[in-house]
Amino acid sequence: MHGITLIDEIYLGLSHDDTFGQSALGLKGEQGQPLGDDIIRINSFSKYFNMTGWRLGWLVVPPSLVPAIERLAQNLFICPSTISQHAALACFEPDSLAEYERRRAEFKARRDYFIPELNRLGLTVPVMPDGAFYAWADCTQACQNWGISTDAAHGSWDFAFELMKRAHLAATPGRDFGTADPQRYIRFSTANSMAQLQEAIHRLEHIL
Repeated sequence: MHGITLIDEIYLGLSHDDTFGQSALGLKGEQGQPLGDDIIRINSFSKYFNMTGWRLGWLVVPPSLVPAIERLAQNLFICPSTISQHAALACFEPDSLAEYERRRAEFKARRDYFIPELNRLGLTVPVMPDGAFYAWADCTQACQNWGISTDAAHGSWDFAFELMKRAHLAATPGRDFGTADPQRYIRFSTANSMAQLQEAIHRLEHIL
C-alpha cells in the first residue's frame, strides 16, 4: 500500500465550486502524469443521491489492488440488497440527475443566505463552505456575551445547550469534529428548508 492515497469523495457531488468539484482521479503529478493508479477513491449514494441509510457505495481502486479488495470485501459482507442496487441504477436516469442537480442548487442557495446572516449576527464563519450543507461558525463572542467560559471544557458545548433552551435551535458543538479550538466553534446544518433557516436566523437574532 506504499504510495497509495485514500480519498473520501462522498460529498463531491454537492460541491458548489467547479474548482473543487473534481474527482481526485483527474489529478496529475509534477511531471503531468496521471495519479489515478496511486489513488483509492471512496464514494457513496448517501449524500448527492440522497440515499442515506441504504449503506451503498463504491470504491475505485488501482487494478493491482482489485484482488486484495475483493478478498477484504467478501469477509465484510455478501452483497448489497437487490432493492438498493436497483435504486442505485435509477439514480443515473436523466430525470433523476436533473432532480439531484436542482437539489444541489437549492443547497447552494441556502448556503448563500445562511452564511452571511450568521456573519451579520457575530457567529463568524471563517471559511465559506465549498460544498455540502454545513456552517462552521465561531461562537466566541456570543459565549462571552452570555457569560459562558470559552475554556476547553465549556465554550461551544455550553453554547449549544443554551441555544436549545433559549431558542429551541439544535446545533453541534465543535468537539465532535476535531481538536483545533473546538470550544470556539459550533456547526449548523443547512439541510432544511429555506423557510426553516429563515426562522432559525430570526430566533438567533432575537436572542443574540
